[in-house]
Amino acid sequence: MEFIRETTLVHLKIRCWSGEVKAQKTDITLGQGGSIPPKQLLELGRKKIFPPQAIQPLKNLRKAAERACLAVGTRFMGGYAVPDNSIEALEKELTDIEHAYDVAQRTFESTFETNKQAWMKDNQEYTHLFNALPCIEDVRGSFSYSFGCYKLQPIDGHEPDMEEIADQVLHEMSLYCKNLSAGLVKRKTATSGKSLRKLLSPVVERLNALSFGNGRIIKVLNEFNELVDSVPDTRITKKDLVFRNAVMFLSMCANPDQLETIIKGQFSIGSLINSIGVEKEELDKQQSQSAVIQNQSSDSQTSGAYF
Repeated sequence: MEFIRETTLVHLKIRCWSGEVKAQKTDITLGQGGSIPPKQLLELGRKKIFPPQAIQPLKNLRKAAERACLAVGTRFMGGYAVPDNSIEALEKELTDIEHAYDVAQRTFESTFETNKQAWMKDNQEYTHLFNALPCIEDVRGSFSYSFGCYKLQPIDGHEPDMEEIADQVLHEMSLYCKNLSAGLVKRKTATSGKSLRKLLSPVVERLNALSFGNGRIIKVLNEFNELVDSVPDTRITKKDLVFRNAVMFLSMCANPDQLETIIKGQFSIGSLINSIGVEKEELDKQQSQSAVIQNQSSDSQTSGAYF
């Protein structure tokens, strides 16, 4: 019940015209002289009757609203369960996005005919695809942006399953970790400890806000905190142990089976850091001994030259 009492359900109601319609058999002409429209016009049984780039700003804003909710909440009952202490800031962010959406929609409407004609001209070889194109009056109603915030009161005996909610939180965390680890692997330049901690902080903040005493989430949260604490302020390259530790841990969090080993305590950042520290000390010792032996050998050869 703590989850319900301390969260607000945020429901996004955002509609955005796709610029596509269902393809018809007549859109593809087969046989001699026939042709299949290119992917930019026809894909997966849908034909694009309007330039996608003209609609993309509105779609980007819809995704921005979804990301804003996921940054502080988790998917729940068709919306997002957001901790009450994050609602005020989220409402402001969603309202700012709404204003941007209104501006983008007005721009879309004012340039609708120009974009439509340009799309037909660019694809004049396939004019048969553009029969009975809609006008702006037909499309205007396909855009909307609003959101609502609700407090829930479940009936006794029908409270949400906290383990299912925890699984959802961890699943969404895994997706973030997958993208983050892939980005770090592809990185070609060095980074700073501050930048690396900044990349990890959204995970820490989200797990902390949505743990609600759940042991599984808290276990992963503690590991992330230990990872963040191990990151120095100095410049970090891909060869540095702390960088490799971060990539390894994020990759494990992105894999359901390996994530379970973290939750069960079979793997920890602390043990990884300690084991690497021991290996480094042993390697330094071996290198030091090797240097001594080489020096002794060199001295012996030099002494022998006098006889």
